[in-house]
Amino acid sequence: MDRRTLLKGIAAAPLAASLPSWAADASQRLVVLVFLYGGNDAYNTWVPYTDETYYRVRPTIAVSRDSVLKITDRHGFHPSLAALMPMWQAKELALVQGIGYANATQQHYRDCEIAFTAEDSDIVSNGWVTRALTRRAAATGLADAIALGDLDIREADPMGPFRGNRLGVVQVHYADELLAKRRIADCVVDTNGPGKSRAARDSQPIPALALKTRFPGDPMGQSVRMAVELAAADRQLPVIHLTLNGLDGDKHHSVDCHWEQAKYHGDALKRLAEALAALRSGLQEIGRWDETLVATYDEFGRSPMENEDHGTHHGLASTHFVMGGKVTGGLYGEAPPVVRMHPIGGPAPAVDTRRLWTTIAARWWNLDASGVFDRRYAPLDLLKA
Repeated sequence: MDRRTLLKGIAAAPLAASLPSWAADASQRLVVLVFLYGGNDAYNTWVPYTDETYYRVRPTIAVSRDSVLKITDRHGFHPSLAALMPMWQAKELALVQGIGYANATQQHYRDCEIAFTAEDSDIVSNGWVTRALTRRAAATGLADAIALGDLDIREADPMGPFRGNRLGVVQVHYADELLAKRRIADCVVDTNGPGKSRAARDSQPIPALALKTRFPGDPMGQSVRMAVELAAADRQLPVIHLTLNGLDGDKHHSVDCHWEQAKYHGDALKRLAEALAALRSGLQEIGRWDETLVATYDEFGRSPMENEDHGTHHGLASTHFVMGGKVTGGLYGEAPPVVRMHPIGGPAPAVDTRRLWTTIAARWWNLDASGVFDRRYAPLDLLKA
């Protein structure tokens, strides 16, 4: 079935749930990357609520023991992540503890380079997703990659993990605008060469779906709604990129909490959790939850130490979520230990992020991952057979 036939069929259907359920071969497996712009705090996300050092080094921003959503006898979720609990209980949510890059510098620009290229020694021109996906036939639908929200902090090349000119990449900053106008070409903010030509020749509007799922009204919620509609409109689309940012577009009012962390971080985690829960519901509704792998990531974690402005400075190891109908839920890696140290920096990662990216490339997309990274990395065993 070609894309235009599929779009016409979707437009004629009263409900997305009426779509046929196709087998999830590799060409129909979607990845949704969720960038926690600014570097998330693992310690207040996956809370070591029995660790006395945690409460000593964070006298005003530590999450209270009574409010933690206790998962193990040592750790639990920040209470703002309550919307993720049904996914956790269904064993469709994996928590990768202590993930990151050992050679991160804790400087946004350089560490975004590392995060987007998955290369920590030399600056390379192609993002890791670009290097992986050029090993398979180009998609014939909307694009090879669609980003909703901010994608990269570099003005010269705002393509993030899709850097390079080998994929057709389009970036739409405002999902609500695309939900209203329905045509990608009318809403593109940034694109590369192949993406520009792809968007320009595609005059077919994205069909509006009558979804029962209730999506949050904030930018992140609207982004996940658009992601669901894109997933329904183009089953060949391999990757969608979403970004969690502050409501005012300032990452310091989201997860990059150098000051007043208690004011902003819980709200950011709540918006993230509610958006991801809605994403799951919407993908289930269109029959694509088992065909989708969702992974959060950032450029670095945070220091275990509270700073003088009641916030946290940059660190190394982070903790991230991987979810989907084919995910084996549970804990992977090791939680970053709480250590008393300088307010900048932190313990080294226990899991190299390239292990997660290798899992996506080799186990999810069924690609040959050799040569994608500087060496071979063992995939994480978090997908069902």
